[in-house]
Amino acid sequence: MKVNNNSAIGQSNQGAGIKKNLNIEDFLQIMAAEIKNQNPMSSDGGGSKTDYISQLAQFTTLDQLTSITDSLSYLNIMSQQQYAFTLIGKEVKINTGEVGEDGKAITIDGTVDKIKFNNGIITIEVNGENYYLGSIIEVGNQGEEKSEEAPEEDSKEDPKV
Repeated sequence: MKVNNNSAIGQSNQGAGIKKNLNIEDFLQIMAAEIKNQNPMSSDGGGSKTDYISQLAQFTTLDQLTSITDSLSYLNIMSQQQYAFTLIGKEVKINTGEVGEDGKAITIDGTVDKIKFNNGIITIEVNGENYYLGSIIEVGNQGEEKSEEAPEEDSKEDPKV
């Protein structure tokens, strides 16, 4: 898909004021309020020592899962960047994101000239136009002709061991 200058991808909606996910700080605030408001004299709301240990274990697990998620996100970005670098100079076929009159996707062929990184989004430059990395549907070596013939075997002798 061709990169549009008016694209909203990667932009944040800071003015919305609606929070969709809780983070660790929110969890700590809830936990602190719960501990503060516990009544140790009550039989049903006093909490026991095991409740505190359980809450601490949950917090530790949440913290570790968040760390793992961050690490996996970083590895994913690095993997995509390494893949993008291997495309420079390669022949690619790209889905433009448009549909022709025949109802089929419009594709273009060209050589990857540049790779660009902008706010975590990787784009490639082909024929002077920028496209998203995910728009690539085929990759080949430049100048390599495709052969439909099966390769011939050189020798019918058994290989030496």
